[in-house]
Amino acid sequence: MKQKLNPPRSGLVLEIGSGDNPHPRSDILVDRFLGTDNRERGGDLIVDRPFVVADAHHLPFRDQAFAYVICSHILEHMDDPVQFARELERTSAAGYIQSPSEIAERLFHWSFHRWYVNLIGNTLVLHPKEPEEPFGELFDYLYEHNPAYYFFQRSMPDLFWIEREWRTGELRVEVHSHSPLPLRQEAALRNLVRPRRNLLSLIGLFFFALFGRTMRTSLRRRLRRLMGRSYL
Repeated sequence: MKQKLNPPRSGLVLEIGSGDNPHPRSDILVDRFLGTDNRERGGDLIVDRPFVVADAHHLPFRDQAFAYVICSHILEHMDDPVQFARELERTSAAGYIQSPSEIAERLFHWSFHRWYVNLIGNTLVLHPKEPEEPFGELFDYLYEHNPAYYFFQRSMPDLFWIEREWRTGELRVEVHSHSPLPLRQEAALRNLVRPRRNLLSLIGLFFFALFGRTMRTSLRRRLRRLMGRSYL
C-alpha cells in the first residue's frame, strides 16, 4: 500500500510505535514496550536511531518539538485516544495517522486492538471493539498466501485502511458508542464498493500482487529499505 504521508524534508520527525518497521524518514522513535514480546508487532523491535521509551498518552517532549509525527497502526491500541491526539498536537506541527478500518478490523479481528476506527469527513471516529472473532485467522492467511485476495484488498485501500494527515488545530478524534458506518443505506454501500482504479492500473496491480505474494517476508523488508517505504 502506498501511504499518503508527506513529512517535511527538514525538521525533526517523530515516530510513535515504530515497532519492527520504522519509517525511513523518522529521526526519533518512541515505543512503550521493549523486549521480544511480539504479540502486538509483526517482528522484533528495531532500534537503529535515537529511541525513547515512553507512554504516548504523556510524551516526554516540549511543545512543538517536532515538525511531523508518524503514527502507523497505533491509534487502535490507545487506552485514551482523545488524550493521545492532544499529545500529538502539543508536540508536533503536523502528522500522519494510519489505522485498519472498521471493515478490516471485523474481518481480521486483531484481538489486541481496543477500537474500531472510521474516518468520517476529517474526523477520526472510534467505538469499542466487540469480543467475537467470527473468522479466526482466515483473512490473515488469505492476505498472506492468496494473490487474488491480496489484489482485491490492495485495489480498494480506503475500504481497509484509514489515513489522516493533519496540521495543528485540524486533528479531531471522537469516541462514540456505536459504529457510524451506514451499512444499510444503498447509496452509501454503492459508494463504498465503487472501483478505485482504472483498468491499466488494475492490470499493473494484479501482476504486482502475483509477484509480491511469492516474495518471502525477509525479501520484502529489504526492498522496503531500498525503496524508502514502510509497506510493500
